[in-house]
Amino acid sequence: MPLPARADSDQNLAWCKGQGSPTLPQQIGGCTALIDGKSGEARERALTYFRRAGAYLQQQDYDKAIGDFGDGLALDAGNAAAYYGRAIAYEAKKDTDRAIGDYDSAIERDPRNVKALSNRAALYADMRAYERALEDNNRVLELEPDQAAGYVARGLTYARRGDFEYALRDFDKAISLDATSAIAYFNRGRVNFSKGEVERAIEDYGAAIDIGPKNASAFESRGFAYLSQGQMDKAIADYDIALQLDTKRATALYGRGTAKQKKGDASGADDIAAAKAIKPDIAGAFEQSGVQR
Repeated sequence: MPLPARADSDQNLAWCKGQGSPTLPQQIGGCTALIDGKSGEARERALTYFRRAGAYLQQQDYDKAIGDFGDGLALDAGNAAAYYGRAIAYEAKKDTDRAIGDYDSAIERDPRNVKALSNRAALYADMRAYERALEDNNRVLELEPDQAAGYVARGLTYARRGDFEYALRDFDKAISLDATSAIAYFNRGRVNFSKGEVERAIEDYGAAIDIGPKNASAFESRGFAYLSQGQMDKAIADYDIALQLDTKRATALYGRGTAKQKKGDASGADDIAAAKAIKPDIAGAFEQSGVQR
């Protein structure tokens, strides 16, 4: 009789560790059996909680993930990866303060944790705490000076702060390091458009689209650029693709409707009505950008 029990224990441990390609429910079940058995040293039990938390995180069950990360940290408070994982869960729940607190804890325990630094920088940028965001962006680049992603992230911070020249330099650097970085081309296009360099923006959006994968934002942004130039057919074609990729994209509906109406196509009113049904105040975004019906 002891042999089957040992076999079950080995299976639970393997699944909890993710060995043997378990499903998420199997991984959670394996970890739960180990937790209920209350065996092993404190650090080993903590790892079991962390592994189950990671599975819950993949299931987007953020409350259970947070609970398990907390239980594991009570047994092993020095685990930087657990603070990072719990921060992701808090961020998914829009609990920014707790997310930043856990990123702080992860970075304190692992100052070279690039992912935690990058995520904290993005949260600071969302809060318009640009100086703090740039401190983290700069630290990431000190740690990984040859990675395009770090320059893209800092470029985004500069762009959001309105420092377009610094942003362009970072996007240029990212592209020099990785000519297949669609996100670098896309964001350089956005900055060029904001500067009034519409042709350059269209070129950058086109490069992002050519690199792929297909991205509704890239088609919509190029469509908007064409619309600003009065190239209505090209604008409509890009908006069509954006809406194929995301049928509920209000800004693309409004843009396509605007382009159609400028061509004298009365069906544009249907697109505009559909856009307003999704986002009633959508006209303001177009008026502020200088593109009006």
